[in-house]
Parts: sequence; structure tokens; C-alpha cells
Amino acid sequence: LSMPPQEGKSERCAFWFPVWLLMQNPYLRIGIVSYSHDIARRWGRKIRDAISEYDLGIEVRDDVSAQNEWQLTNGVGGVFATGVDGGVTGRPVDVLIIDDPIKNRTEADSKTTRKTVWEFWTSSAMTRLAPGAPVLLDMTRWHEDDLAGRLLAEEDSPWRSINIPAQAKPDDILWRAEGDWLTSTRGRSVKDWEKRKRATPSRDWEAMYQGSPSDEEG
Repeated sequence: LSMPPQEGKSERCAFWFPVWLLMQNPYLRIGIVSYSHDIARRWGRKIRDAISEYDLGIEVRDDVSAQNEWQLTNGVGGVFATGVDGGVTGRPVDVLIIDDPIKNRTEADSKTTRKTVWEFWTSSAMTRLAPGAPVLLDMTRWHEDDLAGRLLAEEDSPWRSINIPAQAKPDDILWRAEGDWLTSTRGRSVKDWEKRKRATPSRDWEAMYQGSPSDEEG
């Protein structure tokens, strides 16, 4: 899933989605990975606190309740949260959520960083997945060779790509007319979107806001 920044994709994918999953199946072991440990830990804390605050039919264990790793009272289901450089070695994962594995343009343009993210996927994440475990990658696109770009470029790629651009393209997934603007979760008006487009370099606009990254010379 790719969307413009600050339009709620992480809130949906890395917070509400895990809460809902654990309500459906409290035995799920959910991994959440982001570009930094602190960001991933924040989602782990929010999910844990929501379960503790609301009557959802599930409870967090008192003795295993750290922000980045906690279990439900059944002793099986729960959440483990870490950064891309932290890895998930030694932890079985039934559902993996990768939330914005790249921080910014500087990291996206770094071959070293892109290689680190890719090696996290190939040598760490994939090895921990249970058979048939679903993986959700949500991110702002930065580079054609970012994690989403590499996964989609694989031969016979099994990935389903959902891109919601700021400004609708032909055959828009939300059935908007071409050129229509996204209804913003941040309350941006049409004038706000137009101002943002004028102020954003074209390469960044196409990548971050339209989900169509290109190389620097493209």
C-alpha cells in the first residue's frame, strides 16, 4: 500500500489493523517493522495501550508487556516491534507488517540503505514467516529501487499493489475522476494540495504523492 505522507496509512496498517487481527485471533504473533526501532516501538505501545484501555475481549500479560514486545494472557499471541536493522531472528511471525522501511529521500537515494532494507527482507523477515503468513508493506514511495519496487519487479511477483495517489490518475482505485484530489485525513483542501504540489520538486511529487518513483535522471 502506497499513499502520500501523513494521510493515515500507518495509523490504519500498523495500529488499527493489528488491533483488529488480535480481536479476531488472539493467538496471532504479529511482527511490526519500521525504519527505526523507536517508530516500531511506538506502534507496539499504542496497540498494547488500546487493548488495556478498551474492553476488546483480550488482555496483555503483566509479566510480558514491554512496549516493543508483549504477549496476550493466552501466552501465545502478541506483538514484537523492531527497526529494519534490528531483525526478527528467533521469533516466529504469523503476520508481518512493514511500515515505512525507508525514512527519507537521503536514505532512499543511498544504495547502502536500500541494500540493508532488502537484506532485512531476504535474510531475516522471510525466514521467520509461518507458512502462508500474510505480509503488509505500507510506505511512501521514494525510489524505483525501494523495497516495494524490488518486490513488484520480481518475476511472477505474488504481491498485490494498492497505490492511492494524491491526485487521481486514469482508472483511479477510488473511482475519482482524473485530476481529482484525495480527501485528506489531515483536512487539506484543494488549495492546500495545489500549493503542496507547486512547492514540491517534480521527482519528489511523483514518488511521494503519486506513488510513481523514478531514478534521479528520469
